[in-house]
Amino acid sequence: MHSRKKIKIIGAVVLAGGLGTRMKSEDPKALTGLLENPLIFYTIESLINARKKSRIPLNKIGTVIGHKGELVKKYILEEKRFKKRGLSLDFAVQKSYLGTGDAVLKGLEMFSEDAEETDILILPCDMPLIKPETFIETVKFHLNNGNDLTVLSVEAENPYSYGRILTDKKGYAQKIIEEKELCDFPPDTASIKEINSGVYVVKLNLLRKFIGIIKPDNRKKEYYFTDIVDIFYKAGLKTACYKSGNAEEFIGVNSKADLMNAQKILQKRLISNFMEKGVNFITGDNVYIGYNVKIGENSIIYPGVFLSGKTLIMKGVVIENGCVIRDSSILNNTRIKPYSVIENSIIMDDVQIGPFARLRPETFISEGSRIGNFVEVKKTFIGKNTKASHLSYIGDAVIGDGVNIGAGVITCNYDGKKKYKTIIEDGCFIGSDSQLVAPVKIGENSYVGSGTTITKDVPEGALAISRTPQKNIEGWALKKMKAGRAGRKKK
Repeated sequence: MHSRKKIKIIGAVVLAGGLGTRMKSEDPKALTGLLENPLIFYTIESLINARKKSRIPLNKIGTVIGHKGELVKKYILEEKRFKKRGLSLDFAVQKSYLGTGDAVLKGLEMFSEDAEETDILILPCDMPLIKPETFIETVKFHLNNGNDLTVLSVEAENPYSYGRILTDKKGYAQKIIEEKELCDFPPDTASIKEINSGVYVVKLNLLRKFIGIIKPDNRKKEYYFTDIVDIFYKAGLKTACYKSGNAEEFIGVNSKADLMNAQKILQKRLISNFMEKGVNFITGDNVYIGYNVKIGENSIIYPGVFLSGKTLIMKGVVIENGCVIRDSSILNNTRIKPYSVIENSIIMDDVQIGPFARLRPETFISEGSRIGNFVEVKKTFIGKNTKASHLSYIGDAVIGDGVNIGAGVITCNYDGKKKYKTIIEDGCFIGSDSQLVAPVKIGENSYVGSGTTITKDVPEGALAISRTPQKNIEGWALKKMKAGRAGRKKK
């Protein structure tokens, strides 16, 4: 009777315990923001997507935490996008930073002696550009070739600051030499262009057996996990390199400059993906698109646009120069004219906003409406085909369908202590320079004369007007002009 071949199961260990001193931040390095997500988000998301795309048998993602680790743990456990993925999320604590070798040793605590995982994928949290396909290819290379240890490597034109990989005549990895240790090796070692990415796949049982051999006999007196390659090779184990063709993926974020560089690359990827789905960009060099933003096909994005948060842009939307939109939904065929600012609002189909309009949180604009230049709207529902075209403030209001709001209209919603609501029903006409002192209700199909201050409800179909009757004093201006001339002659 033939024994059944054991299915190989992969576990992942993410190293997220570093201090990140060069980032000059109070936050743990793993939570450093990149296009509105923490660095570690991209690492874990890429692992999850690798599992989803190729059915790689990834069973558990364990994270080694250290500096302010509770914050990292809290984020991972509360991140909705990591939930319901069929993965186990675990944590180990590195109390003192003694190097990557010590971090991996702590990571092994998350896998019991009888764990079902046969191989472990080890990676840092600060390389947010690695694509799922790279993880897939590396793991498959490791498993299909029966390797004991696989190092994900890359050819770098400028290998400075990276560990160089020494290989034997058959191409097996012999040793990784860190930048700081190069002076102890022949001069030509520094010219080696195959570098260590910091990503490894290794058999779990062999890692347990040999990791204790790593010693801190280097200039920094730290436990370098890179030493495991030399240890495995000398033990006669199969140590291979899987060489990736894209060095850009392995840019580590260790400083503010690295962060900016990674953001440029990731932003370029996002824009490229949107264009493949039918989104039009006038230019991709002068826009900001947050990672969590969604944009529908046939939309047009002009230069200087800033889209952030959980913003949703549907089909056929035009967003012109200099607009800032955060956490808002903009539905089909709407046009946002230049330099408008929109926050936490919902805008329905065929709406026109701006230029120079501001929609503050909890604003809802219904189909076909127009919000024009220098109009500010806050916590207001605006019905269908309603217009507020110029220089108005509309706050804490409910406005019906087909309403016209003239230039300079203000809803006076605050008495110094409390906010009050203004209600304007369907079909009303609010004349220019009117003040509506809330709480107040303007009945359906009513008129408010220009320059009126409304302090009482207006009945349906009524005209409300409160301005003082006009008085003309004939000859007054002529007399004033003559008096002025006489005064100038005396001087």
